[in-house]
Amino acid sequence: MQVAIDGPAGSGKSSVCKIIAEKYSLTYIDTGAMYRSIAWISIHFGEDNLVEKAGNTEFILEDNGRKISVKYDNNVYDLTKEIRMPEISAKVAFAASNRDIRKILVKKQQAFAEGSDVIMEGRDITTVVLPNADIKIYLTASPEERAKRRFKEWESMEQNEEYAKVLEEIKKRDEMDMSRKESPLLQSEDAVLLDTTGLSLEQVADKIGEMIISYKNKK
Repeated sequence: MQVAIDGPAGSGKSSVCKIIAEKYSLTYIDTGAMYRSIAWISIHFGEDNLVEKAGNTEFILEDNGRKISVKYDNNVYDLTKEIRMPEISAKVAFAASNRDIRKILVKKQQAFAEGSDVIMEGRDITTVVLPNADIKIYLTASPEERAKRRFKEWESMEQNEEYAKVLEEIKKRDEMDMSRKESPLLQSEDAVLLDTTGLSLEQVADKIGEMIISYKNKK
């Protein structure tokens, strides 16, 4: 079974996918973490030849997707925490908007999903990476709600960011994701729209769980 979830920044994709993966024994794949890893590489190893660097990067997913490391230039780097830092968030759209980098990472993402029961989240999963997924969901929330979540996340990591700045960055990222030429963020026609504004994480997980149970009962 393949569960594909798309949605903008801060919509709760990662948090709810971890819950669903554990509850229904699915392999969790966070494609956004892969683009964030390339952004990290661009910061630490330079932006030149970034497409080639992306092709030479091996992604290592452990603890059912909760831990991500990369093998680059014969060294392994645990990026689980580092890629969640504000400086990475500010750079990730640069990597994600590169057509050739997307092509490389899409192939790697499809390879991870092949022959497995997965829940994969990102911005082009239902439209490009897993267009034939069994369950497709577009997860969203108001910009204010998403900024509030991201603000709390960074606050817990002792990152001193102001809410107004976080909201501005959320809106800017939305515009970049939705307007880019290569694999723009959009809701596929056959994806279920799930607005999580005002919903708890558990409530969102329950709604997705109902979809999974319904799918299994129809088989």
